Amino acid sequence: MIKLFKSSRITASVVVALSLTACTRFHTRMQANEPFNYDYYTQHEKFNPDGFTNDEARDVYDIPALTAQQKKIGLKSSDVDVRPPAQLIPVIEGVVLEANNTGKTTLLFNAFNQSDNMKVKVWQILESYIAANNIEVVAKDTDHSRIKTGIISEKSSYGLIFRNNVLRESSYRFTLEQAPDGLSAALTVDALSYAEKNDANVLKVNLTQRTKKSIELRLVNQLLKHAYDLKEASELQQAATQPLPIKLGFDDNTQMAWVVDANFLNTWVKLPDLLKLLRFEMVDADKNLGYFLVKFKAPNEQYWQENNLNPFELDNAEYFIQLGELNSGSTSITWLDADKNPLADEKISAIYFSITSKIRDVLLLNEAQSKSL
Repeated sequence: MIKLFKSSRITASVVVALSLTACTRFHTRMQANEPFNYDYYTQHEKFNPDGFTNDEARDVYDIPALTAQQKKIGLKSSDVDVRPPAQLIPVIEGVVLEANNTGKTTLLFNAFNQSDNMKVKVWQILESYIAANNIEVVAKDTDHSRIKTGIISEKSSYGLIFRNNVLRESSYRFTLEQAPDGLSAALTVDALSYAEKNDANVLKVNLTQRTKKSIELRLVNQLLKHAYDLKEASELQQAATQPLPIKLGFDDNTQMAWVVDANFLNTWVKLPDLLKLLRFEMVDADKNLGYFLVKFKAPNEQYWQENNLNPFELDNAEYFIQLGELNSGSTSITWLDADKNPLADEKISAIYFSITSKIRDVLLLNEAQSKSL
């Protein structure tokens, strides 16, 4: 006979399992699983292939004994940090990690225009990042482009039921140099101190080799994200001052669409003003998926005249407006009904021809267009 567990017993079992899982504290996640002693590990003898080649044999798992210096600074098996090393995330173009044998973390910022002074630009980004994060500067040498920070504190929380509060405190030295070609700048990030706490537990971190580089790269990624945000804000501001050149055409699937001779970001920022002018009310928008969900409400005849628009007929309903990036670098605007079926070509054309040349050639502002246009 098969016995069924009661729901209360199952619930209790799940809670116990979750509790035991949550007991694995954050500081133990740094360490290798199980009490494995690295110092006394010996490899098995190489397998004898009995006449076949043994070219695939590798010695990457040979573990050398701890050196006197490693023992002096306190390295031992339980201190091996098994977390993956940090990787550079180049969210802006022209940024690479310099390959060198010095162990230094040096970032190269390459210019795409000979008129760009990358050293000046990177220095401005660095100062902006420090100011935006309220980082204390204990020493600054503008002539030699060097900055030394005070302690930077960063708090993070992990876990769902049982939360771990992690505090990281670190300090850095930044050194910026101009490349001999004048088209790139090299920023060296040097971690001077680092401490990490998990709740009340102080984690042992040796600021050497891979661990030090990971700490430096984590800060570099934060700096690059700040640079990306500055770049995007500048592009948005520039896009807001440019007209939106629209024409009738086809998307990459040969479906009738509006084609904008501008990139996606420019179109995404400015299109809502035009839709509002055409009496489309914004219902929802998703930039990642590139669509606007709008609702049309037909105006009276006087509205068309006051705003220099040609009238068009369209049902009072919801519509999807899908943006896409074309191979030419332009942006397509595809019109769909509430069921995501394409609108008839004559409807798409009628809405397009509603936009008179007077409006198409001017900046689309938030306020209503006047007859003076």
